[in-house]
Amino acid sequence: MTYTPTHDEVGALLDWFARYDSHARDNDIEAMADMALFPLMVMTDDSAGECVGQVWDRATFVAAMSMAGAGSATVDFDNRRSPVFLDADLAVVTTDSTMTIDGEISRTRYVDVMAKEHGEWRFKSMIQPGWGDMLRQHLGA
Repeated sequence: MTYTPTHDEVGALLDWFARYDSHARDNDIEAMADMALFPLMVMTDDSAGECVGQVWDRATFVAAMSMAGAGSATVDFDNRRSPVFLDADLAVVTTDSTMTIDGEISRTRYVDVMAKEHGEWRFKSMIQPGWGDMLRQHLGA
């Protein structure tokens, strides 16, 4: 059976992302981490096209976001999100993002697996291409 979310359910999830984006714009990595459901599953690929997967705790998330430039750069982005609800408490969200970091524009697509904890949305998994080399080098993937 396919689940069809209500307008309010979609709005609540998109509002969650608006809050997360606000923390990212403010370079508030700790507030970003507050919105995760740890341990966090992370998947990416490296420059050789090989999958890199890790399980992160909060400290690893903060370290990785700091290495990726969050918290130190002027960041602006335009995110277009497409949520797919599996039920009222689980969703997969694809984001098409145009980011401007210190004047440099990049575009990417990524996926977050979302789950509710105590009635609040949290991200449980991040899937985004192109970060594998950094993870292997700095986080021992």
